[in-house]
Amino acid sequence: PKTLPSPATRSYDGSPEDPDGIPTRFLLMKKGDRAEAKDAFEGHLAWRKEFDVDTILSRPHPQFDVCKALVPHYFAGRDPHNNIVFVQRPAMLDFELMRKNNATIDDLLMHYIYVIEYCWNILEEGPPEGVMTNVLDMRGLSFRNMKNQEYIGFGKRFVNMMSSNYPGRSYKTLIVNAPKWFHALFKVFKPLLRESTRQKIVILKAGKQQDTALKFYLGDSLPRDLISDRGAKQVQEAGTRYFLPTEERDVCEPGPNSLIEFAMRQFCIEQLKFHNVTLQEVI
Repeated sequence: PKTLPSPATRSYDGSPEDPDGIPTRFLLMKKGDRAEAKDAFEGHLAWRKEFDVDTILSRPHPQFDVCKALVPHYFAGRDPHNNIVFVQRPAMLDFELMRKNNATIDDLLMHYIYVIEYCWNILEEGPPEGVMTNVLDMRGLSFRNMKNQEYIGFGKRFVNMMSSNYPGRSYKTLIVNAPKWFHALFKVFKPLLRESTRQKIVILKAGKQQDTALKFYLGDSLPRDLISDRGAKQVQEAGTRYFLPTEERDVCEPGPNSLIEFAMRQFCIEQLKFHNVTLQEVI
């Protein structure tokens, strides 16, 4: 396959026309402040160099299935505006399963980079630059999460990584199944979010109104496991898997086993074969 560079800039991102080579997204992030945008973009380039992000899609990713099992996250499909729909269930981050499979928070963060780079370089390579509809399903969130420094630490690192390195990529963020006390947790992460990002956030509580809103925002890509009466029946024990990846394209549907997820996993498997590396099984 399989040299697939995922560069920091594109011919259509505004950087070729900019005197400092800064993509428009970074200028918008800093509200036109050129000095701050330049610092932010230089920080982004340093981050890409540190983690060798430009070649991440060309390298084997044997922990793909393991990282997928650690916390539910998937591309469900496309919303009515043709934006990618990305669903996450952060309350289900399973540290027991992580330790059982000898994985780390760093492994999971690198996996997220892999997934997002796949999104913007293969799934939605442009032009123009794409945006996504994010869904954060808070089902299962408890005060225990807030007291877990490992959990909060991962959350802060993840939010900071996404905010600093992928600005301007959010069309809308839907926070669903939010408990009544969710505002207390939101205060922890709110300072990490830019005002423009906060304005795109919609917070919903489980019920018919939420289902109606999800159908409006997600259209035919609404996963069945997000519908209130279905999701309420799902209970996941620590150390167990949320779903098993399908090997059959014909059974794909919006959700963890969407057509997009099937194609991404097949892409990963092909890269592993090319490098003669085995996909790590989930224990």
